Amino acid sequence: MKPPVAKGTIQCPDLSGRLGTYDAKEVRFRPAAYGLLVRNGQLLMARSRFTGLWDFPGGGVEPFELLPEGMAREFQEETGLNVAVGSLLHVADGFIAMFGHPFHSLRFYYRCQLTDTSSDQLVHDPGEVTELRWWPLDEAPVYAMHSSDRDALNHLQATLS
Repeated sequence: MKPPVAKGTIQCPDLSGRLGTYDAKEVRFRPAAYGLLVRNGQLLMARSRFTGLWDFPGGGVEPFELLPEGMAREFQEETGLNVAVGSLLHVADGFIAMFGHPFHSLRFYYRCQLTDTSSDQLVHDPGEVTELRWWPLDEAPVYAMHSSDRDALNHLQATLS
């Protein structure tokens, strides 16, 4: 049995927040995984080159790649750090247009730990990240974060208290 085909149009924002209208048949699924790394009471965050917002290292998972594997790969690509994936903290979904294509974004947020504490040199990927920074947990820039990232941070803080 074939799955039903979406009909009509969908409105969703692009990375700058502008709403656009797209054919519902063009919507693609985009699973993504992000890591929340806390070290010495500080949280590692990355400033997105695309939005200017602060978010957590991670990103889109490749076809046939498991979420934890994709999170660890994306984390390493964006920060230069190797991490082990811990517990799932939060899941969010929504619709967004990126590079002219509408996506149903599925975002999975994991707690993670450094696998090699002897090398914690940060190296950001200039193609996606303009800055990496360790923030004290109670000073994370919630004013400059996407709502799903704020929710993930709240879940993290609840597990730490």
